[in-house]
Amino acid sequence: SGRIAVCGDIFRVESREIRGDRFIYIFDVTDYTSSLTVKFFVEKNDIEFISENVKEGMRVKIRGEAQYDKFSKELAVMASDILELEQEVKLDTAEVKRVELHLHSQMSAMDAVTPVKELVKRAAGWGHKAIAITDHGVVQAYPDAFDAAKKNRIKIIYGVECYLLNDGMPVVYNSNGQDVSGEFVVLDIETTGLSSEKDKITEIGAVKIKDGKFIDQFSSFVNPGISIPAHITKLTGITDEMVEQSPSIDEVLVKLLEFVGDAALVAHNAAFDLGFIRHNARLAGKHVGNPVIDTLQLCRMMFPELGKYRLNVVAKHLGVALDNHHRAVDDSRATAEIFVKCLDMLKDKGVKTIDDIQGTLGGSVEYTKANSYHAIILVKNYTGLKNLYRIISSSHIDYYYKRPRVPKKLLMDHREGLILGSACEAGELYSAIINQGSDDEIGKIARFYDYLEIQPIGNNRFLINNGKVGSEEELRDINRGIVKLGEKYKKPVVATCDVHFMDPGDEVYRRILMAGQGFGDADHQAPLYFRTTDEMLEEFAYLGEEKAYEVVVANTNLISDMVNDIAPVPEGTFPPKMEGAEDEIKMLAENRAGEIYGDPLPEIVRQRLDKELNSIIKNGFAVMYLIAQKLVSKSLSDGYLVGSRGSVGSSFVANMAGITEVNSLQPHYICDNPSLSQALPA
Repeated sequence: SGRIAVCGDIFRVESREIRGDRFIYIFDVTDYTSSLTVKFFVEKNDIEFISENVKEGMRVKIRGEAQYDKFSKELAVMASDILELEQEVKLDTAEVKRVELHLHSQMSAMDAVTPVKELVKRAAGWGHKAIAITDHGVVQAYPDAFDAAKKNRIKIIYGVECYLLNDGMPVVYNSNGQDVSGEFVVLDIETTGLSSEKDKITEIGAVKIKDGKFIDQFSSFVNPGISIPAHITKLTGITDEMVEQSPSIDEVLVKLLEFVGDAALVAHNAAFDLGFIRHNARLAGKHVGNPVIDTLQLCRMMFPELGKYRLNVVAKHLGVALDNHHRAVDDSRATAEIFVKCLDMLKDKGVKTIDDIQGTLGGSVEYTKANSYHAIILVKNYTGLKNLYRIISSSHIDYYYKRPRVPKKLLMDHREGLILGSACEAGELYSAIINQGSDDEIGKIARFYDYLEIQPIGNNRFLINNGKVGSEEELRDINRGIVKLGEKYKKPVVATCDVHFMDPGDEVYRRILMAGQGFGDADHQAPLYFRTTDEMLEEFAYLGEEKAYEVVVANTNLISDMVNDIAPVPEGTFPPKMEGAEDEIKMLAENRAGEIYGDPLPEIVRQRLDKELNSIIKNGFAVMYLIAQKLVSKSLSDGYLVGSRGSVGSSFVANMAGITEVNSLQPHYICDNPSLSQALPA
């Protein structure tokens, strides 16, 4: 309370007339940490002046008395002085500007907050030559973006961030043509957590099978060198005391690899188990290149009716005993029995080698169960635009499950005219790196895309919070690794903001959206705001000045230059075409007029009919009239009364064709015997 001075932006204004020829002027002001209501009294003669000089969007400094307002029952400021302040305008002062290739508008439902027109206006104001629109799975922002681009003279790169379904190789990796009767080592591990880099292995269990029979077994605790978290002990039953005298992972890994030899490896959720094994093998200077079969994906394809595919669920379905779940040797034995049963079924289908497995099951991928990854699709030209629309339509009609999914096969069927980017941390490439995929696997993924994407460290800081990554430096290393992949496979690497809101302060709006959806980390928003060229160059300075400029400026402009300046919807009208529509609508109208008014038609009827028919046919509306006529006729024949009028309510042709019951000629009587009357009365 008391005399105060505050600064902020006005965001709501109203005025009310009160007694004594006076007005009370009320506005709300905010500094984006808190807001206040400000009031003052105005003489009637001054209200117009005040309305013009105190309005929404202004930045002001207010001096006045802070007090409890009995009317609004909250704190308010009774202003005595109001001073307009100059607002700071953020500019992109770089000589050569970047291009944003990953941006979401309000059309990314419940995820992004800024209207696309404002984003386009900001990019144009900064002097950017282009900006991409990549909403999640949809293209509804295109018309507004196109309209804003015309007003602001900037190129729109039309695109989408799709949910890419990897239906290419979900079961067998690094296949070498091994016979299904050969040796397989089925393994399982227990760990202190989910991150292969940060967490440690505590137990390894493996069984070897040949020709469907168990021939050997491997089991060992591993001293992780760190304390086992309480929740892991509760889950697995493995305590610090149990592993205290056990060998290190280096010792156990040597024995495990000797046990495995050249056999194909089998695991339930192989990306997890093999991620840990490969990571530790790399640290020991060893390479694990054996074929891998993932029974999780195998069961998804073979038993789509299950819905859930945890090891205990699949074991119960196939009648496999699982007594000590979450103990490595027991889980590996159960997985082996599941695998043997699956192999028996596959042999009945003619499978002879592990190469045949994918081909035999390839047509039975259950898109509702398979994992999807984010990917950026950008349109190069009109061919690509048409192909993108086909992909979007099919993803919503044929492959929709919680979100519109895009199988790789669908994408490859309509690949012409499109540019494909690897997207964010939810993309296939980033996920493979996080999960310690093999070099061959990561290389194959990188080669699939036209360009690779990296983002500011803050965008992915949540990976540290959830334990998948150990530090910010590891996030930088991942970005450095993606840059090296680009160099190795000759793929441009681009730095994007993954824009979800305009300015840093706007994160509060996205926080509200995410909290409403139940996200527990809604209050920890990533800095997904639209950055200037210099801000991005500073963000990626750890790559070195030359490489930072390449990924921020040079390569984003390179991608932009591949894209033509196109319109999302062609200008003009495009009525449907029906052969003979003009003749049919004319015949319907002429015949009905003859039935009512006789032959020849009265002059007033003939003139009106000819005038309307000429206008309808000349301007290409005959098809629209014929469609309406068929719809009304069908409804009436089915017993549904139609009171059609609309924009054709004043059309005599519409009445004669049976579209509307309204006769738009001047009021007149129709004689039941046309031969008695040859003309309408005046």
